[in-house]
Amino acid sequence: MCGRFVRKTTALEISDIFSCSLDTEELPISFNIAPTSRILGIIDSTGGSSAVSFSWGMIPRWAPDASRAASLINARIETVAEKPSFRDLVAQHRCVLPMDGYFEWKEQLRHDAMKPIKQPYYFSANSQSSYSHHGVLAVAGLWTAWKDPNQSSSQVVHTAVALTTHANDMVSQIHHRMPVLLDQRGVEDWLNPNNQSPLIDLAAIPNGALVACAVSTKVNSSRNNGSELIEPIDLTQTESLGELRLF
Repeated sequence: MCGRFVRKTTALEISDIFSCSLDTEELPISFNIAPTSRILGIIDSTGGSSAVSFSWGMIPRWAPDASRAASLINARIETVAEKPSFRDLVAQHRCVLPMDGYFEWKEQLRHDAMKPIKQPYYFSANSQSSYSHHGVLAVAGLWTAWKDPNQSSSQVVHTAVALTTHANDMVSQIHHRMPVLLDQRGVEDWLNPNNQSPLIDLAAIPNGALVACAVSTKVNSSRNNGSELIEPIDLTQTESLGELRLF
């Protein structure tokens, strides 16, 4: 978690929502962003924050090649300060990853299937929550720069990873992990270079921060990319989702 997400808000709109400069070209919007895709990130820079582009999936600066990028898309908040790939980044290489929503999967029965399938769900911001930045989620992340040591003429590659935490009660009905979400104060604190205890300051994410809906299994293929991927579908389920808020 999370392995796919959505950005349907343009880079220019992101820079306006988060009051930051835009220091990258406009990236195509996508309803099915997969690992190693180009994504937007907000970092602290001289004179304020700026929106830049990263490749999603960390390549540690000491890595001999880029083979680990697709598997290092998330970092657990509980161990990020200890893991060799991330621990040196917490102090000065923090970023915020804007997402309109993300997908998670749950194995369950469906009325149109003979056996359990992995049913995708789409999580997005509750518009009434302080974690909604005009409908956009702000996810805490880390970034780094890597240069292929085997090619002297290679360009520097900037990569990023999203932080995850234990799921709150609502999200845990689908998955046991969730992204580390930030409200406005959280964004400011996370990007503040003078913040010496950024992990301690991260707040627990309330149940009301997100809403969720079941969506088509078309999202399972990264080749599919369109607004229909986030349209709610009606499930006749064999088990109750309890208090899960659906669109």
